Amino acid sequence: MAKEGDELLKEFVRRVNALLERLQKAAGVGEGPMNQADLDVLAVASVELLTNTLANMPEPMRGDRLRALSVSLEADVAKKRERIEQSIPKGSA
Repeated sequence: MAKEGDELLKEFVRRVNALLERLQKAAGVGEGPMNQADLDVLAVASVELLTNTLANMPEPMRGDRLRALSVSLEADVAKKRERIEQSIPKGSA
């Protein structure tokens, strides 16, 4: 039973990573600096994808995901921003 759970988790993570890579490639993320207009379009498209995805979930799953998202989003953004700032060469930003 535990092995089955591990396999499901591995498959879930693999699918999430593959989808993320495709979305980042389509958006041009990571291919050099992006201007503010590109970032704004990407942010709006991301929010639209997220809201459509959550809207298609049944309750109580939708409510659970929304509560978890609101709790973790600020911390996740701060961590990612820290990584981004560490990867920018000094004097180029």
